[in-house]
Amino acid sequence: MVVDGWRFVTRDLCRVMLGECPGSLSPSKLGDHSYFGYIEVSDLDGYFSEIAKRKALVLSPPTDKPWGMREMLVTTPDGHRIMFGQALAKTSN
Repeated sequence: MVVDGWRFVTRDLCRVMLGECPGSLSPSKLGDHSYFGYIEVSDLDGYFSEIAKRKALVLSPPTDKPWGMREMLVTTPDGHRIMFGQALAKTSN
């Protein structure tokens, strides 16, 4: 859905509202402060495959992290970064 400078992206129970701010500093110039959010999903690799086919701007593909998450980083066309993550299965030692 698009409404006067806003785009609403919905998947399952998650809705993200992306808005334009003409005249403001571009998020791509904010460096580390351009993070928009962290969204946990149940199938990160499946989601990656889906959005990659649609030419999503993926900055970092799914990678296992030492803090127990599998994560990927995407960016919006204007430079906001969004991290997607999935908890790694816990192993017993």
